[in-house]
Amino acid sequence: MSPTAVDPLAPYDAVLLLSYGGPEGPDDVLPFMRNAAAGRGVPDSRLREVSGHYGRWDGVSPINARNAELLDALRAELAARGSRVPVAIGNRNWHPFVSEALRELADGGARRILALTTAAYASYSGCRQYREDVAGALALLAAGEDGSTGRGRETDAAARVGGAGGAPVELVVDKTRPFYNTSGMLAANTDAIVTAFNQLVADGVSADGIRLVLVTHSIPTSMEELSAPSAEERADSGEAGSGSATGGAGEFSEGVAGLAGAPRGTSGADGSRGELSGPSRESWGTGEVSEGVAGLAGAPRGTSGADGSRGGLPHPSLPEPGVAADLSTEISYVAQHERLAAVLLDAVAARLGRRPQADLVYCSRSGPPQARWLEPDVNDHLEALATGRLTDGRAVAVPAGVVVAPIGFVADHMEVVFDLDTEARDTAAHLGLPYARAATAGTHPEFVASLADVLAERAAVARGEDVRPESTTGTGPFHTVCPPTCCRPAGHPGGEHPHATTHQ
Repeated sequence: MSPTAVDPLAPYDAVLLLSYGGPEGPDDVLPFMRNAAAGRGVPDSRLREVSGHYGRWDGVSPINARNAELLDALRAELAARGSRVPVAIGNRNWHPFVSEALRELADGGARRILALTTAAYASYSGCRQYREDVAGALALLAAGEDGSTGRGRETDAAARVGGAGGAPVELVVDKTRPFYNTSGMLAANTDAIVTAFNQLVADGVSADGIRLVLVTHSIPTSMEELSAPSAEERADSGEAGSGSATGGAGEFSEGVAGLAGAPRGTSGADGSRGELSGPSRESWGTGEVSEGVAGLAGAPRGTSGADGSRGGLPHPSLPEPGVAADLSTEISYVAQHERLAAVLLDAVAARLGRRPQADLVYCSRSGPPQARWLEPDVNDHLEALATGRLTDGRAVAVPAGVVVAPIGFVADHMEVVFDLDTEARDTAAHLGLPYARAATAGTHPEFVASLADVLAERAAVARGEDVRPESTTGTGPFHTVCPPTCCRPAGHPGGEHPHATTHQ
């Protein structure tokens, strides 16, 4: 880029990759788990039990190495496009925390920062909660209270601070939209599924008998219901559109078991009703941005929406690019997966010359036994398939093998390497069911290119340019600032005790 050329990410002078974080050694595991379960009152005895999952990896979460790879790939892609802005990573639950990353960027001279999460889909934990994480960090930096407490690493972790800190500084932080509907997300998952399918065929499994199992992170059914506006809320926001906030995907093509038209509050995956419980890793919300505040809570006045502005958008009175006036484009967490599944199956069928039977299922569910989370669990689903049925009792052919594709995750972290590569693989082995796990998007070149596209898109919006967001699925969510009726937390009546899953 010539000295006079405008950086493609202008007016931003830095990029912040927001992620979940994970322990870096055995001594980090329990403090990390305390952060992940903050506000739940979970005793250390239970945390130690769950922490045992990390023992297979010597206390090191695989998310750290995968994020480092993504960071390098994204930096290289942006540099190839002529951008010189620094890119740093900040985590919700472990070092480097968001406050540490923002301090690093601020020390380098950054003042207006563009944030991109590692969560592809919009929900409370994958969207609004990351805005809350940034809001808290912005408040720490504005007060000059982001440095180490001086009372040890565990105390720093509990306070989500670290490093030397510095003088008070005010920053602008804006966020990109969800990216599950980008061409790179579709291409990376298509390639991965085709590769895994061909692996089973090479191992002697009949191609006609291979079933595709699409997996994502389970969330409370109430969080699913609150991840997009209801029909009544959409009617209040404008003329009711043709899209559905909770479905809207239309009928899927033959061969997809029950993915379309699921009742509100159910999984719609194999016709089940979404009632479940079980142990997993999760974090819990520590508070929510007040309704009506469209930007980041705790941000300096006039920067990222703390004063009620639209998060640095040039036309705060207008809908964001791609967002329908009635919010019909801002569909729910499950509907987002259904939309991607539909176009993904088309792409896979075009490559394989056959359309595999497919289901959408879940992993990493949590909560007390009476809690309702999206189901079926991947292990329950595999056990049902082996008996020639779905978990709702409908008859299906016993598959000759399964391709398990973690479309809800962008990297191989604990939910993938433990829940799928360990538990689900063991379940399949016990059932005598040939099993191949498709790769996550990771650093697939087209996926990384789409992340850069989303960053460039948001920068163009900030410059006041006319932007039409890309969508392979024909819908959003497109918002960068959560409308009051989108991405709300699950909780008890009255809105207390919000839940949030990891979405690492």
